[in-house]
Amino acid sequence: MKLRHHFRDLQEWSDQGLTIKSTSSNCAVKLFDSALTQYVGWYDDDIGMATTVEKMLNEDPNFILGRALSIGLDLIGTGTSIRRDPKLNAELIDLKQLAEKCKSAIEWREYAHVQALDLLANGNMAAASQIWEQILQKYPTDMLALKLAHDVYFYLGDKRNILDSIERVYSKWETNQDPLQGYIHGMYSFGLEEHRRYSEAEKQAKLGLQKIPQDAWAVHALAHVHEMQKRTDEGITAIYETEKDWKDCNYLACHNYWHWSLFHIELDRPESASSIYESRIGPQAKKSGNMLDIVDATSLLYRLDLLFPKKYSGNHWQSLYSVCEPHFEDHILGFNTVHFTMACLGNDRLEKAEELLEGFRLIKSTGIIKDHWIDITEQVLQSMIDFKREKYQCSLDRLMAIKNDLLKMGGSDAQRDVFNQLMLVAAVRAGANDVCRNLLNERQSLRGNDVVVRELIKAMEKC
Repeated sequence: MKLRHHFRDLQEWSDQGLTIKSTSSNCAVKLFDSALTQYVGWYDDDIGMATTVEKMLNEDPNFILGRALSIGLDLIGTGTSIRRDPKLNAELIDLKQLAEKCKSAIEWREYAHVQALDLLANGNMAAASQIWEQILQKYPTDMLALKLAHDVYFYLGDKRNILDSIERVYSKWETNQDPLQGYIHGMYSFGLEEHRRYSEAEKQAKLGLQKIPQDAWAVHALAHVHEMQKRTDEGITAIYETEKDWKDCNYLACHNYWHWSLFHIELDRPESASSIYESRIGPQAKKSGNMLDIVDATSLLYRLDLLFPKKYSGNHWQSLYSVCEPHFEDHILGFNTVHFTMACLGNDRLEKAEELLEGFRLIKSTGIIKDHWIDITEQVLQSMIDFKREKYQCSLDRLMAIKNDLLKMGGSDAQRDVFNQLMLVAAVRAGANDVCRNLLNERQSLRGNDVVVRELIKAMEKC
């Protein structure tokens, strides 16, 4: 997959107000542009993002902004960390020393990117995002700063800044000739959707797709709009009709298939969702090992088991457990740890889930993670284990206590809904009918008479 054929040299970067001084190699900055494009577009081109980055660093091993991009890609994927990867830690230390040595000779923007990455690597996403926002105040079209901040706000569940970060610079992008300009619309659309500004979100997503039909993030934002407005048939049609454009965006395609599955569940077709898992989501998670793919796979199976216990998940948990197992000691992002725990519980490995929780508590006690999801994650993990132990009232009580703080877990409204579903099913199984009715009323006001409401009303009637 190749969406661009011309990449910017040093003069072109300078002409766009984004001067690069940490290399004199035109080839290196063109490869930087290519790698950045693949990151923003969620795809590998003909040689792939990893090879592009490798070639860039071979052209100039001291290219500070290029090395910042390389380390940033490793960190933002949340599949590794400086705590777990000594090589990555050494690379970051070396980059910091190089940036300090060259500070007076390079652009402030380049130096600031290294500062932000240091904060990100050391468990302080919120502080890292503040540095990227400082960059964007002076350089509003710095796509690397904008995209890294966008992703970090997503991990933090920081809805306000997911939107505000884009709105602050949107006018500068509207008239900009940057080759990545079209991607701003999908990012803006997602922020608008998370704030329930659905009409504006739909307009931005469609505008982005007019400019870049292969923008998988714009397709994804539109799927969110369709889900939240219960336009389920439209959602299925939109994903189906655009599949040819986004299916090769290998870093996000699995997530769009996940949304497709949710539409099928909503239409009382869980068997279709299971088929999509078998043909698309499960194989992709096993092939890539990427965190978002693993989250999609575990979340879908867990949802199916909550509503239709062990009816559609089949023997998929066992193979998915094997994909998750190498990451059980990561504890890089609470959202990931929660989904690894789903794999343990789905595979009936309760003792492993408890080990995960204890490992998470150990990391928490060190204080190395500064972000606010750390406390909420512990409670969610314990509630899932309680649920598996059939201690439904305990599970419900824990979730009710943090109900209004679940946003801090990160992810989107659609992703976090799995915790709301767990809360509801725990209420039904605990026989807490009054609580369940109140929760169902809340849900109906937002999502109407959706599949969760329908299935749980049936379950309550059987009790």
